[in-house]
Amino acid sequence: MAWSTREIADLAGTTVNTVRHYHVGLLEEPDRMSNGYKQYQVRHLVRLLQIRRLRDLGVPVDQIEQVGFSGDTPTAALTAIDADLAKSIERLQRARAEIKAILLGSSVTDVPSGFEGVASKLGTPERSLISFIPSCTTRRR
Repeated sequence: MAWSTREIADLAGTTVNTVRHYHVGLLEEPDRMSNGYKQYQVRHLVRLLQIRRLRDLGVPVDQIEQVGFSGDTPTAALTAIDADLAKSIERLQRARAEIKAILLGSSVTDVPSGFEGVASKLGTPERSLISFIPSCTTRRR
């Protein structure tokens, strides 16, 4: 069985441009027919589905080759990716908690995080001064 680029993209649930993009080191180029059209085989579809699965799991394209396809799972690469995902989840949960506090009225938006408890006691000049604090104190991520 052989498929065109459009057909293999449809089978894998992706786009033609994505399939072409994966030819840069991740997906081998298929043989071409005499008219120049690519003829993808089952091995190409399997590889494309593996790439898609890793992308859906959050593995960056430039790290997919490190994770591999041979059945051997490089623990270090996946552990690093998992740690990055955990940091992203933590950051998103903090953001959601802050948004919830603002929506419930227990926080304000014109002072940096951590100053909500004293915000009501500050006058306009003091509030203006602390509005510059995030650029100086925000942790680098």
